[in-house]
Amino acid sequence: MTQDADPRRRFSSTADRYRRWRPSYPPALLDWIAATAGLCAGASVADIGCGTGISARLFAGRGFVVTGVEPNAEMRARAEPAPGVRYLPGEASATGLPAGSFDLAAAGQAFHWFPIPETLREFSRILKPGGWCAAFWNIRAGAGMMREYEDLLQKFNPGYSALPKPEETIAALRATDGVIDAVEGEFPNSQTLDLEGFIGRVYSSSYVAPGILDGGSFERELLRLFAAHQKDGAIQFQYSARALCWRLRK
Repeated sequence: MTQDADPRRRFSSTADRYRRWRPSYPPALLDWIAATAGLCAGASVADIGCGTGISARLFAGRGFVVTGVEPNAEMRARAEPAPGVRYLPGEASATGLPAGSFDLAAAGQAFHWFPIPETLREFSRILKPGGWCAAFWNIRAGAGMMREYEDLLQKFNPGYSALPKPEETIAALRATDGVIDAVEGEFPNSQTLDLEGFIGRVYSSSYVAPGILDGGSFERELLRLFAAHQKDGAIQFQYSARALCWRLRK
């Protein structure tokens, strides 16, 4: 099975696993974004590429009014409702949101799929004067099991290395004309996963189910990896939660 190159459709088959097994973000990351952007209670946040609403709910939990925008119908259908959050169809370069209406335009685990020039034009359109942008990711980190898992992806998915990466996106954003006041933050994060959660987390990635060659061998390697590194029936998935905040020159 080939991977769908269109990021708007890549997650259709993984939406349930994404909702259940994707990690949240550390409170320190959300606090840092809010402080950097100078957000106060009641601030308006556009969460672009919101998926199942992980970051949208976190922003709303801090007293912000959040509009989540997600192009994938399957993901949007599984976005969990929460006070202060609404979910709408739309794309990064064509959100359908009103102009000059948001204090922050944010994207969690998504900006590497966006066309940068078109997205920044749209962010500039929907932001209030002086508004901020934020892009952030949980990036797998650490040695040991995490390194071995990365090696399995490289081995069993020939297209994996060509996928867009957060680090490349951060560098591209910093180099883009009109991006000003860019600052970065980085915070540790982790998930504790039993075997079901580990398998669910693996298959929540859009490049696994449709992109893995020899699925039987891949799953045997996953079981071996879990058995080698589990403690009391669970393993730790380690991340570096990395963010870039910036403003746009008008």
